[in-house]
Amino acid sequence: MKYLPNIITSTRFIFALLLVFTVPLSVMFWVFYGLAAATDLIDGPIARKLKASTNFGSALDTTADIFFLICIMVCVFPILEITTTSYVLIGSVFLFKIISLSYAYIKFKTIVSYHTRLIKFLALFIFTFPFWILFLDANLIVLVLAVLQIIAYIEELLITRKSDKPDANIKGVF
Repeated sequence: MKYLPNIITSTRFIFALLLVFTVPLSVMFWVFYGLAAATDLIDGPIARKLKASTNFGSALDTTADIFFLICIMVCVFPILEITTTSYVLIGSVFLFKIISLSYAYIKFKTIVSYHTRLIKFLALFIFTFPFWILFLDANLIVLVLAVLQIIAYIEELLITRKSDKPDANIKGVF
């Protein structure tokens, strides 16, 4: 039972990959999208209930989230009119995440992926990206998400700087 949360998280990779082979915003897209999103909603609470929360599970969850996001981008971005500036912003977000993960690894000798309030809020916002593009300009959404994500990763850097040991479940820097 202690591996159940990681198994659930791992299925997100499968559902996310299946997204890439669907027609963007089709019924099958939404089915795989919904299944992947559901795994993200339930893996953490199950891990806490089973007292099976680990740094590995946290890192696996973050990796699955990033993979899911990349698969969404691969599937949906070809049908959008995304500017070069938006792609630069997206690249900057990934760069800040890599810097945050690297700094924590250098300091703690382990991968640390924080689950702050801001990160949890942004995860919800990011996962609803396909809905937002139905109503708003994709470049505006990318701008807002990129700025908020960069702020979240700066918060992660500050948490790592002031922490003596890794704590993936810290609520925030303050």
